[in-house]
Amino acid sequence: MVDETLRALAPDALHEVRMHAVLAKIQQQLSSPALSEQELLQCAIQAALDATNGEASRFELLEGGGLRCAAAAGSLVATAGQWIALADSPSWAGLVAGQSLRCNDTQQAGWPQAPGQAERPMRSALEVPLRRDGAIVGAIKVWSSAPEAFTERDLAHLEMLSESVSALLTLRHVAAQLRRSQKQYEDLFQTHPQPIWVFALDERLTLLAANEAMVEVYGYSHEELLGMGLPDLWPPGEHELHWQALKNVQGGKSVNRLLLQHRRKDGRLIDVEIASRTIDFNGMAARQSMAIDVTDRLEAEREITRMARARHLLSACNEAIVRAESEAELLEAICRITVELGGYPMTWVGLARDDARKSIDCVASAGAHPDYIESLSLSWDEENPLGQGPAAQVIRSGNTIIVRNVQEAASHAGLADRLHPRGFHGLVCLPLKHAEQTFGVLYLYASEVLQISPHESELLGELAKDLAFGMQSFRARQEQQRMQTSVLKVAASVSAATGTAFFVHLVRNMAEALGAESACLGRFIPSAHGAPERLVTLALVVNGELAPNAEYLLSGTPSEHLATEYQFCVTHGLRTQFPQSVVVDQTAAEAYVGQQLCDSAGTVTGMLFVLFRQPLQNPGFAQSTLQIFASRASAEIERLAADAHIRRQASLLDQARDAIIVRNLAHRITFWNQGAERLYGWTQQQAMGQPVDALLHLDRSQFERATRAVLAQGEWSGELVQRHRDGHTLDTEGRWTLVSGEEGEASSILAINSDIHERKATEREIQRLAFYDALTGLPNRMLLLDRAGHALANAARAGEGGALLFIDLDNFKTLNDTLGHDKGDLLLQQVARRLETCVRSSDTVARLGGDEFVVMLEALSSEPATLALETRAVAEKVLSTLAQPYKLDGHHYRTTPSIGIAPFGEGTTTVGDLLKQADLAMYQAKTGGRNTLRFYDPHMQAVVSARAELETDMRAALAKGEFLLHYQPQVRHDGRWLGVEALARWQHPQRGLVSPAEFIPVAEETGLIRTLGRWVLHTACQVLAHWQEDPALHHLSMAVNVSSRQFRSTSFVGDVSRMLAITGAPARRLKLELTESVLVDNVESTIATMESLRAMGVRFSLDDFGTGYSSLSYLKRMPLHQLKIDQSFVRDLLTDPNDAAIVDTIVALSAALGLDVIAEGVETLEQREMLLQAGCMAFQGYLYSRPLDDAALLEMLHSSGSPYVPSLPSLPSLP
Repeated sequence: MVDETLRALAPDALHEVRMHAVLAKIQQQLSSPALSEQELLQCAIQAALDATNGEASRFELLEGGGLRCAAAAGSLVATAGQWIALADSPSWAGLVAGQSLRCNDTQQAGWPQAPGQAERPMRSALEVPLRRDGAIVGAIKVWSSAPEAFTERDLAHLEMLSESVSALLTLRHVAAQLRRSQKQYEDLFQTHPQPIWVFALDERLTLLAANEAMVEVYGYSHEELLGMGLPDLWPPGEHELHWQALKNVQGGKSVNRLLLQHRRKDGRLIDVEIASRTIDFNGMAARQSMAIDVTDRLEAEREITRMARARHLLSACNEAIVRAESEAELLEAICRITVELGGYPMTWVGLARDDARKSIDCVASAGAHPDYIESLSLSWDEENPLGQGPAAQVIRSGNTIIVRNVQEAASHAGLADRLHPRGFHGLVCLPLKHAEQTFGVLYLYASEVLQISPHESELLGELAKDLAFGMQSFRARQEQQRMQTSVLKVAASVSAATGTAFFVHLVRNMAEALGAESACLGRFIPSAHGAPERLVTLALVVNGELAPNAEYLLSGTPSEHLATEYQFCVTHGLRTQFPQSVVVDQTAAEAYVGQQLCDSAGTVTGMLFVLFRQPLQNPGFAQSTLQIFASRASAEIERLAADAHIRRQASLLDQARDAIIVRNLAHRITFWNQGAERLYGWTQQQAMGQPVDALLHLDRSQFERATRAVLAQGEWSGELVQRHRDGHTLDTEGRWTLVSGEEGEASSILAINSDIHERKATEREIQRLAFYDALTGLPNRMLLLDRAGHALANAARAGEGGALLFIDLDNFKTLNDTLGHDKGDLLLQQVARRLETCVRSSDTVARLGGDEFVVMLEALSSEPATLALETRAVAEKVLSTLAQPYKLDGHHYRTTPSIGIAPFGEGTTTVGDLLKQADLAMYQAKTGGRNTLRFYDPHMQAVVSARAELETDMRAALAKGEFLLHYQPQVRHDGRWLGVEALARWQHPQRGLVSPAEFIPVAEETGLIRTLGRWVLHTACQVLAHWQEDPALHHLSMAVNVSSRQFRSTSFVGDVSRMLAITGAPARRLKLELTESVLVDNVESTIATMESLRAMGVRFSLDDFGTGYSSLSYLKRMPLHQLKIDQSFVRDLLTDPNDAAIVDTIVALSAALGLDVIAEGVETLEQREMLLQAGCMAFQGYLYSRPLDDAALLEMLHSSGSPYVPSLPSLPSLP
């Protein structure tokens, strides 16, 4: 029974043993790390078939609301990847509840058909849930096509397999998570923005890992860092601090905010805040550290701290400035505050001295190393080796110097050697300035390398400015106190006695007020040439003792400068600069201040000076104080000189010609000299005790003004109108002086009065000559301009009108030339008297000069039309009055005026413009026929401007050669050429060909006619000389017009002679044409000039004959060769019997005088025939040719054939 049982159980036991072996083998295979997760699942699903003897199996995992086949094995058609919705899997409800399911007949149980071959459906099924981390994540399913194929034992084996797979999947999931976590950690380590490193806890503290941020911040490469130990990052000198920090975290302690300094690869130190903890790194103990670069933050915090400290320091120093009672107390307080509050271990204040070595004296200090301060020997002299440090440079430049690190201060050699051993790493040297001058320094030492921002530097600068201001305030207060003391000294001097006692008292007070050892007041003694050479002392104090007065040479002494300079000051080294000065040597003086003494007129009279044995620290105070003493000393010297002068003159009073009168302050006479008796007529007995104002002065207000002036100013001078005893008035000049008594108070008034009657008469005569015309007695140009200015102002103010009449006598020059200048003067006097009868007494008649008069009418209507009528009425009256005959010493003479009128009113600008306008109008009247009047027309100004422009162009044309000659032939009656007349033409680049009628008058008026005439004459002579080489032309003559200005020139004869010589022209062929105006002026000189030229062979023709004033007696004496009948007579020859008669007369006169005759302006055959009948055998005019240029003339003169002789077909018989 037992055996049977055993035999029955044996197969089951074997199967169980085999299953356990399979499961063990499967678990071993599944635990292999070489398998991927898919391989693991595939192996597991195959093991499920083996463990249950199933035919098909699937590994399904929960995914997206369904189950996806992750692996499959056996006879199933479906493969991995198939997805089944949970709703289509009725067994899922039990599986998700953690139940394992076994079904031996799926068809009967209503399970859905398992995936597989349709012809072979699966009837038995095992399904067990698959867990991971305690959650159902899928299922393992096994099928068989036979019903009742699976036992509970098969289900148990499948559950065992599921647990093994679940455990392996969980392990793999955890491992994956660990790998991901490690990857994330490594990524975080490398990409963290702050430096992170890991170092071993060995002796070197070897760096095991470093992230990218550490590479960037520290400047080392990753490879360099991993070859370093942590101490390589520590700054020199701070290793002990870092080792101590490591000891504090032994035993695995963590630290979060450890502030340390590290050194970068470039040597720069950075401040870092470190967090560190102990870790296991690849199986070894290590520490991981993270650093935050807080350099900028700490610097900002330090900057804030420094700024707060600087503000606190500035505030405390300002409070000290307010509270201090003296400069020394202030400086000591400032030094102490900068050490206590400013954090500077040592501070001192130095002042720049002006001594020989330009030393810097330390006057206050505070802090450590006082022995160092005492050992300082500084100078601000650039040439001195001791003057090369920061303090000297600050004084010279006035700029702050900051040395941040003395060991790096290459520009300050030796600074680090002196300061670094005493623990000073930086310094600040600040200027103490007044205005633009640096007078000291504030020197601050720092115990660390300075990191001073611009703002902190500004605050320190403000501190230095405030300190300098406080020092200057104390000095100003001290100077004010000293000045008050000096003023009291001066006041004491003022109240002292006069004379020598006063000077001694003043010099002693002056020395005491300035703290000087010696002082002097002296008066200059001028040399022969006026400049001071010597000095006589009036008071001298040497080393506190009064010395006897003496006389000194100025040469070689500092006082020599005061002869030419207002002040002179030497602050130190006086004996070196003036080794020859006796007083300087005796007093051993080092400093000197001197001041000129000047009288009220500004004349240098003396000087005063003070001497100091020590260098002078405040020369400005000494100079200003000396000015106060100098003003009082100058006044006393001048008063003494004035009193001496009065005393010297007192003995001469009776001998003086002037009236010398002394009166007391009640104005009663106390002295009356003989000059006063002669001037006023009262004897001394009659005048003494009388009130001077009632006795002499007609105008009491004038006397009172002069008296007030002399009492206020000490003197007065001016002119007075006084009276004589017999009642007639006297013109006198008074010079009054206030006389002081012995006590210095005013006691009387000295008056010196001179008779200026003759001088006043002379002045009145001078005024008459200055403002009135000597010949006519009328106002002259100067007085006219003055009155015209007042008239214009009155017209503008009163809204009235007026007019200026410019009057010029016609042909006045002819009168002077014919009857003489004495008759001309008589005419001018009579014209002046007549003009005065034509105007009102309120109007002005003036003579400008020559024959020019001006009448100025005032208080006329302001309405233009009425003003014109009123003015015209007066002007016509003048025309009528002046046109009446004049009797000039037996000669009866008539003349007429030309009048130009310029009205004026509110719009007239200046007197000059008004005269110019009237002058233009007068010339317009001359042009209009004379003996008439013209009102000013603005168009006249345009004409004058155009004329001025023409003159300018003419001057340029002469320089540029724009003038040329045209030639008009002169022909005999038989048609033969006699010669040509040279005519000037002007070819202007813009105007074109300018008419001679336009430019010749301008040339005459401006004097350019002489230059133009010389050019015409020279050019004509050149042409004439060329003709001599041509047989057909050598017989022709050249006629040249000569103006009166050119002819009367003293160089004219020489000019003609020189031109003939230079050009080679024959003189006998040159014919000069003169107008009758040449013959009228200075006949004898004209004849002499003509005779000189005729002696050379030059011939003369009288041009425009019959239009002027030729005298037959002059014609008879003149060496003329030809008369030229003016074209004005030829023009109307056929129609005007008078012109015909004049022509007959000229021809007959020519024949009588033996002169040739030629007619100009012949344009018609009729004119030519009538001239022939009169006996004129030579012609010039358009009938023969117009004026031609060079080329056209030569072509005409060389034309072939007989000369052209125009004629009438038949001559009419003459009446």
